Amino acid sequence: GSSTLSPAKKCITLCIGIVHGISGPGGVLGVLPAVYLGVWSLSLLYLGCFCLSSSLIMGIFAALYGTCSSRLGTSCFHDKEQGKFCVELFSAFLSITIGILWLV
Repeated sequence: GSSTLSPAKKCITLCIGIVHGISGPGGVLGVLPAVYLGVWSLSLLYLGCFCLSSSLIMGIFAALYGTCSSRLGTSCFHDKEQGKFCVELFSAFLSITIGILWLV
């Protein structure tokens, strides 16, 4: 689990997540309404709520996907290692497919 990661790896993981979050269209789409508001306090409130809700939803999705894929990998295969490998392979394939679809 994540509790076995060293503090340095946890920090690197967090930084990679932040960079990915900023680099996607969500960063631009999140800033545009804040710029349109024209009032600093409302813009900061909007950006804070956007960051909080985005992080919360991504965390919930990651937890659900991790839980479901872990259970699927251990319950659908007689060999637990083979199940884990198949779930990781499927997840990697899914990530690559979504990335290609975003580029197209």
